[in-house]
Amino acid sequence: MLAMTRYYLALLGHSQRYLPAILVYLAVNTVLYTDPKSPLLPQYGISAGSLLVVSCWLTIAMLDIEDPVQRLVTFSHARRWRSILGGATLAVFGCAVALIIVTLAWSMLRSGSFQAGTLALGAAAHALCALFGIAIGLPCSRLLVARVGWSVLAAIFALAAVLLVKWLPLANPLLRALTSQRPLGGPLALAVVTAVLGLLISATVVGRLLRRNA
Repeated sequence: MLAMTRYYLALLGHSQRYLPAILVYLAVNTVLYTDPKSPLLPQYGISAGSLLVVSCWLTIAMLDIEDPVQRLVTFSHARRWRSILGGATLAVFGCAVALIIVTLAWSMLRSGSFQAGTLALGAAAHALCALFGIAIGLPCSRLLVARVGWSVLAAIFALAAVLLVKWLPLANPLLRALTSQRPLGGPLALAVVTAVLGLLISATVVGRLLRRNA
């Protein structure tokens, strides 16, 4: 699986398809973390939501690089769809971790203070949103959706549901709690469960459909 992770990171790096999403994310952070007097948790809610979108973008962009013939070659070396999906997930999550570090460091420098509890909550929220983004990106990629237009539409509707629909117990409760500075215990625990389950379900369904269509 680690070999697949390195392969996908190299593939994404050479393609440079990561640049638009990451540049937009960095621009959002530059605008967001400007006032040192602003509380960090509401800002973390916005940047975490942005990272959810970026993680979805990176997942789709990375998996869409290979055409069907190249994907068959990759599968012949990996031998299992589990290794391919696991490697892709780790590759995107590794990129997300790098962006999380940049976000936390930038916010700490701009605020001029080190608050371990606040930074830990921010890191957790960003990491969970990255998992949500990967869970959406896997089934919306070329692995299952052949046409780019349908892939984009599917991703947009899924992202809108996860980010904006209040009654879905996914990312929205956590992001609303962060931006409104409400107690985070319940929403954070709920997001941990739903993010991990969502990613597992997404990868399992995609893997089974790929095996059936192979």
